[in-house]
Amino acid sequence: MTIRNALAASAEELRSADGDTPYLDAVLLICHILRMGKEELYARLTDQLEPDAEALLADTIRRRLAGVPVAYIRGRKEFYGRQFAVDDRVLVPRPDTETLVEAAIELIGDRSLRVHDCCTGSGCVAITLQAEQPSCEVSASDVSEAALQVARENALALLPAPISLYRSDLLTSVPGTFDIITANPPYVLSAEVTEMAERGWREPLLALDGGVDGLDIVRALLTNAIERLNQNGYICVETADLQAEPACGIMERSGLTDVHIRNDLAGRRRVSVGRKSN
Repeated sequence: MTIRNALAASAEELRSADGDTPYLDAVLLICHILRMGKEELYARLTDQLEPDAEALLADTIRRRLAGVPVAYIRGRKEFYGRQFAVDDRVLVPRPDTETLVEAAIELIGDRSLRVHDCCTGSGCVAITLQAEQPSCEVSASDVSEAALQVARENALALLPAPISLYRSDLLTSVPGTFDIITANPPYVLSAEVTEMAERGWREPLLALDGGVDGLDIVRALLTNAIERLNQNGYICVETADLQAEPACGIMERSGLTDVHIRNDLAGRRRVSVGRKSN
């Protein structure tokens, strides 16, 4: 079987399972198996697959059809131009979350600020902010020690020096105050999470379940976030599109000002931002 035939057959098999991106998934998985980039793959489409590679591809496609995310199979996911290690201890970083990073970077500007990332998971937001803004002091926290282990691994691999990581229910065990707090909290509705669990969803449900309306964690965070913000400090929170306006309402009732929303590249309302005024 040539690489071209393997790619076509794999994409068709994944398409039959109603995958969202069957061809891209097939490309990424074959690249992973053959340990080559996309450019080399396309240049070698007429090459024959070795029997061992064929067997490994068949097993890999079975795992994908069983619901294992491509990123878990590959063990990594690109985020803001960097490769982050991921597995079933953390959510797979989404491109939408880059909007959260961009919002924080714009607020930081050329200043040296103290930044904290709640619900950090793989650490993609905190590590990216530290890498992009090296003069800042960035820390991160998560309620899951398993997730923090992944974040530590990524920080060691991607940063010249470690960042402070705390096991904490939001900010309760995190010391100090901050100029910017970012968070990509669980915000999926509990009813949807239940359905996802019934379908055998592989990502950690703890990192998804945001309560009946998806805003329980946002409310809890904002309850004490103002006390942890320095004057004129900002909090930036990612939610789903339909939750952005309610999240802004929570911010305003919590006493934050200059509340506004940033859209992601698809035009969806993605990040709610508020400031602690004097």
